[in-house]
Amino acid sequence: MIKCVKCPGMLVEGVPFCPFCGQAVAGVAAPKAPPAPVKTEPKTETKVAPVAVSRLPPKLETKIEARLEPKLAPAAKPLAPPPERLPAKQWPRWLAGLIVAGLAIVYINDKFSNKQDTLCNDAIDSGLALVSKGSFDGARVKLSEAQNVCTGKSGAKVDDLQAAISKAVAGSGGCQRSVRAIERDLNARRLQSVVKALAALDTDCAGASTVDQLRKQLARQQAAAASIQVGVRQALDSKDGAAARSGIVKLEALDREYPELAQLKADLQALTAAAAPAPEPVPAPARVIETAPARPIQSEPAPPSVVERVSPAPVDNGAAMRKEMALSFLRDAERSMNDGKFDAAKTYLDSARRVDPDNARIDNLSRRIRERERQVLQTETTIK
Repeated sequence: MIKCVKCPGMLVEGVPFCPFCGQAVAGVAAPKAPPAPVKTEPKTETKVAPVAVSRLPPKLETKIEARLEPKLAPAAKPLAPPPERLPAKQWPRWLAGLIVAGLAIVYINDKFSNKQDTLCNDAIDSGLALVSKGSFDGARVKLSEAQNVCTGKSGAKVDDLQAAISKAVAGSGGCQRSVRAIERDLNARRLQSVVKALAALDTDCAGASTVDQLRKQLARQQAAAASIQVGVRQALDSKDGAAARSGIVKLEALDREYPELAQLKADLQALTAAAAPAPEPVPAPARVIETAPARPIQSEPAPPSVVERVSPAPVDNGAAMRKEMALSFLRDAERSMNDGKFDAAKTYLDSARRVDPDNARIDNLSRRIRERERQVLQTETTIK
């Protein structure tokens, strides 16, 4: 069996042409043509010499074959081998392996997440139980554990436990006692003690709403005290002893523990001593001229004089000074209100109320400050 050079058909050896495409097969002789029929003529007496007809076709055929042989036998080009294909039966195995691996991963993740949820719930429940018993330190330990194991949707449970701890600590007896002590220091105008007490509070107690209000009040009083201190320093620089003395009184009314209060008093005392007039010289006693003693003249004794009893003046007890301080605070509050500094105005108003609680102008000015602040907020909201 041989292969055709033009088509992929298989041929039997010895076939000169391809029955499929008609291509001549190299190296195969063409079939001998049948001898041409010779016409027989009637017999004559003359004898014709025999002609060798059978020898011509082979000679011609050999010449044609010799000429066509190099043309009909081109060099066959090597065909590229077809790409190797995986057996058709292996892809179901790969698919089955992928499915099994995916199921294993899902199972492991589900089992791990269930374990995490169990640990999270245990930590949260234990923390809430400790909060109800009043053991805040143990509850904080459970809170830290819950923060490590609670993930995803379970993170909201951590926030709930944190809020429960903060609320319980804020309502505990220790926190309430600390808050009351801070309020007493604020009313006594000991701002430095208030600062130290706020810094010493527990984290949860410091986040209570009452502590936030105290912190805001402290900030307002500190700002007012700093403003007064600047005014006192300017008065001292300008040699205005009266203004400096009035400012020091205001500053002491706001913060009795102000760090620079002692230095300001010393500077005021030095300024007053420098401005005091020098003492007048005492005149020398006049020279006494001795004369003869005069003769005493006897006179009638004078009637006893009636001594009038003068009633002592009522003691003021600093009432006038307190009223003057209250009026000064009210003026400062009104000026701050006009400048739009409502926090400072409220601080000055609180100071005036502590100095002179019976002053009728305090309530009126407080109402004006609230109305002015509301108007400003409405205007800003409308503009936005």
